[in-house]
Parts: sequence; C-alpha cells; structure tokens
Amino acid sequence: MAIFKAGSAGNGLLTLVMCATCVMVGYIVGSTKSNMSEVGNLSGHAESKVEAHHLHKYHGVENDTEFKAGAYYSHRYHRGGNDTDAVVLSTTEDRKHPKASPSVVEEIIPPNLLPSYAPDKLLFPVTRSMLRQSRPVVGDTERLHAYLKKLRSRTCTFILFMGGSVSAGHNGGGPTNAYPKHFTDWLNEKYPCNLADGTQGKHEYMKTHAGESKANFAFWSGVTSVEKIDMIVLEFNVGDAFQSTLPHALEDKGEAGNTKEYIQCWYFEAVLRRLLLLRKPDPVAIITFNADYMGSPWSNRERARKILFKQDVEPQTLFVSSMYGIPVFSAVIWMLPMAGKRGFDLQFNRTVPYSTSNWHSDSCCHPRKQGGHHVLSLVMAYCMVEEEKVFLSHNESDTVEAERDFTLDAIPLLRDPLYLSPEEDDVYVRNHTFNGIDFSDPNGEAEWKKHLVANEGWTWYADNKDKDKFGFIANGTHGGQHIAVSLRGEQHGKVEVIYVVSYENFGTALAWFDESNENDYEQTFCKGEARRQMPVQQLEAIW
Repeated sequence: MAIFKAGSAGNGLLTLVMCATCVMVGYIVGSTKSNMSEVGNLSGHAESKVEAHHLHKYHGVENDTEFKAGAYYSHRYHRGGNDTDAVVLSTTEDRKHPKASPSVVEEIIPPNLLPSYAPDKLLFPVTRSMLRQSRPVVGDTERLHAYLKKLRSRTCTFILFMGGSVSAGHNGGGPTNAYPKHFTDWLNEKYPCNLADGTQGKHEYMKTHAGESKANFAFWSGVTSVEKIDMIVLEFNVGDAFQSTLPHALEDKGEAGNTKEYIQCWYFEAVLRRLLLLRKPDPVAIITFNADYMGSPWSNRERARKILFKQDVEPQTLFVSSMYGIPVFSAVIWMLPMAGKRGFDLQFNRTVPYSTSNWHSDSCCHPRKQGGHHVLSLVMAYCMVEEEKVFLSHNESDTVEAERDFTLDAIPLLRDPLYLSPEEDDVYVRNHTFNGIDFSDPNGEAEWKKHLVANEGWTWYADNKDKDKFGFIANGTHGGQHIAVSLRGEQHGKVEVIYVVSYENFGTALAWFDESNENDYEQTFCKGEARRQMPVQQLEAIW
C-alpha cells in the first residue's frame, strides 16, 4: 500500500480538484489491472386506405412557416404513445382553401411543451433545413431502432449522458435547464411509458460527473455502476478539446501521437469500444451528440489561422463514429458555419442571431440560459422523429449482411482498433477493471472517506456558481496544507492522480507517494507567484 499526498505551496487560493471550464472536475486516483478476465416484426401504425392526411408523417411539400404566431397553437399534432393515427378526411373546401402547414417545431414538439419552444423563447429561429443537417452520420441503426421499439411499446427507459459542462448546463441555468432535462421531458410527453405493474412511469436520465472522454475512460465506474441503461449520449465535442496528453499509451505513437487530434481520437475510440461491448442488460443504443463548439479559438484571427480545426473536435468524432457505425446528432454541423459565414466581426457581434457571441453565455462554449438548451433538445428530438419514420418503414430486403451491427452478436465482433494497439485494447477494453477514488463525485463522500488518512487545511465542497463541481480545496496563503490518501495497487497496475486548476490566482501543489501519512516536506514548501492561465497538470506513477 502506498500513500498519495498533496501539499500547498501557499500564496493565494489553491485547489487540487477545482474545475477548468469543460474538463473533468476533481481528481481521480485509480488502478487498472492488465490481467483481468474478459468483460464481457416490427409493429407500426395502421395505415388508413381512405383519402386522408396522416398529419404526423409530414407528407407533401416541406414548407416551413418559421414560427408564424397565428399557427403556433395549432393542435395538429400526433400525440406520442397512441398507436392510432389521427386521420383528417380532406374535402373540396380543404383543397380550395388549404390550411397553413405547421412549422417544423410544431411538428416535433408536443402541444404541452410548445410554450417553452416559442419563437420568443428560442435564441433564434430554427428551420427545417437547419435540422436536416443535424444527422451527419447515420451509422448502424439497429441499436437505435431497438430503443425506439421500447419507446413505442410504452417501456420506461433510462438514458445516461456522458458529457461535460455543456450537458450540465454550466452558465446556462444549471442541470434543470440543460438539454438532457429538456430532451427527457420531450420523451415523456411524446412517448408515455408504463412500469412493470402497469402504472404510469417516466423515462429517466442521469449525467456522469466525469466530463470528457479521457475522464470517463479513467473513471469507468460512472458507467458500470448504473444498473440499467437503454441509451447513452456522448457529448464530448467541447470537453475533448482540452485533452493534450496520452499517458495511457503502451507504445510509441510516433509524431502523430503528440497531437491533440490523435489523443482525442485515442480516448474517444477506447470509450466507444467499451460501450459496444457493454450490456445493461441489453446492448445499449449509442449516440454521439456534438452539442457545442469552442468559441474562444476563433476570437483571435491571427491565432485562429494556426489552429487545426480551431479546437473543434467534430471532425475527429465524425470519423471515429462513422468507422464504428455510431449515429451522430449535431447542432455544431450547421450552427458553426452559420456563425462565421458573414465574417469575423459579425461572428462576435452579440446582436447577430446566429453569431458565436449570441449563442454562448461566456467566452468559452456554453449555450445561453434563454433558449440555448431548448435548441439542443430540438435537434435531438428532430433526429429521433426522423429515425422513427425510417424505423416504421424499414424493409429488411433493403439491407445486406455487411450492414449488420456485428457488435450485437452473442460474442460481439469489434472491428480492429484504429488507434489502440492490440496490447492497449487488451488492457483497457477487453480486460479492463477499475479501482479508484473520485473526489468530484457529488455523491461519493461515503466511498472516499475511508481512504482519507490525513487532512490538514483541505475542504471538500463545490465553489462554482452552480454548486455542482466538487473537489478538495485549500483556501489559504500560508502554505503547508496537507492531505494523504491510501491506495492499494494491483499487479502491473498504473496509479493515476489527475488534478485540475482553474484560470487565475491559484498556487502550486506538491504531490508524491511514500509509506507514511506524515507531511515529510512541510519545511520545503516555497512561496511562489500566483499563476494565471495554469494548464491542466497530471501526475502518474507505476509500480
């Protein structure tokens, strides 16, 4: 057993586990074994043969009425959970004086939720042509169709959102105003569900407290500890932009291995491969959702020209997702081009509806509280509705064997890795286990408390505005604050200590391993300058 320790060097506010906008909050101490065992028809609506208009199928010319106030409270909707189509017989009078078609928002959003998606509630008008771009990768849809089948059979489902501060609603009203909540509300309204005893239930969701793919990779129990999962939404497009090191590599990755783009692909692929093998208890539907983009890299024209993809991770997620057949929903795919298509100055002009400055509540990457997350929910809802149409009209004769999702087999067949070596795939995917402590988990105090063997001057709490990013924080100027955590390693294990500091006025920390609970270096702490723009730091040791 070894003792991990951290001490403060003083001079200003210091934290070992503070948040950095979109990266994982807190730090993880864990061990990864390398010698563990391997982890291991369709019913649709009845069609009427009379001359009728099935309103919810949106046949005919697609004509956006773009939030016409007079049509807003139209009740021409298909209510979810009812397997009988609403049929309106057409008359000669109807043909002479056709009624205005509902807008795309009215088609997708059930009447009870429409007030939240009203024109004055969204940040900007969202048209059908925008939403049509929101599905850049169709992918293998067998898992998604299995999920839709559950929805249509009134089965209550559970969604796990693996995402960072965007999914948490940071600077946008917090979790209760974030798109996971709005999307789940939409599911409950459109697809009512019943519990096993026949009583009315609800679709439910949760978000992992780990943010980007690297943090979820390191603290995988955020996934495995959930008993039942029907769908997983991966929102890493912002968080993964902060990844810059690949400490888990078990081979020399060459020149490409030092680039952020390669590192982002490596961790994203590792997460996808684990999820494709996951059974909770059934194979889970997996969606990549590119909800937002980094705004700050675009703000300096000269610097932006020298940044590949401007720190937008979407090119990488599109490639890796497509190679693994993962459906991709995206707001970024149409929103980012529109933000800058009229030039730099207007991209950062708050008065321009689709500009970066209007979309973001801060200089980084977070949608505004008023209407931002409802736009994201609308994108997800549209993609689900469009996929449901395909699901209902699916003809197996239209597909060939090579299109099948082989990861659904009793013995899942995964493609060869794109970035992971065979050894890395064996250690981190097929034979992976985790033992660790995560101080960023808001509900994790009971678990980590038994590992804390000394603490002088460190306090566990959340000091961010939304009070949802927890960690141990030392707030003092004298230095010498000390904390010690006991660890027990595994054979051929790796111990990782990941700690994050925020933007400014933070001190430094020393961290080390030894066999004692005492602060052996108390006299060696030195006073140093408070630092601005301190990057993420990571300490590793292997024994």
